[in-house]
Amino acid sequence: MNDSGKIVILLDSFARTEAQAALDAYSGVGNDATRVVVAPITDLMAEQKTADAVDAVVSRNWVGGTALNNGKRGALIAGATQSEAITLMRCFKSVIPADSDPAFALVTKTGLGWKVGKYLAHIRKEHDFMKSADPSMDPDMRRME
Repeated sequence: MNDSGKIVILLDSFARTEAQAALDAYSGVGNDATRVVVAPITDLMAEQKTADAVDAVVSRNWVGGTALNNGKRGALIAGATQSEAITLMRCFKSVIPADSDPAFALVTKTGLGWKVGKYLAHIRKEHDFMKSADPSMDPDMRRME
């Protein structure tokens, strides 16, 4: 899976101009945007395992299809460090309307085996839950205090 040194970002409901503006912002804060490859999540990609989709984008064997536009922006980021992913998320958020409420995730080893569409739905659900969750009501969070 993606040993190329590239950072791959699979995007849902982002315009091409927004992606380019975010990469320009990423360069503007001193990062190497040439390492970043973005691709829209399409109907065909949504049915692929995340690892296969990422590898296809890196090898330029992207499956094509019709870009998803669920009205809610989301992104799966593979091949980035946590620090790089946070910077990329901030750059993407800086170029879209403040009320867009995008959901981002750094791709995990477990997530590599999930279909892209399932993974995207999962991060959206998790994102929406965390906006209204009260950590004080979660027994696992209370144990951490």
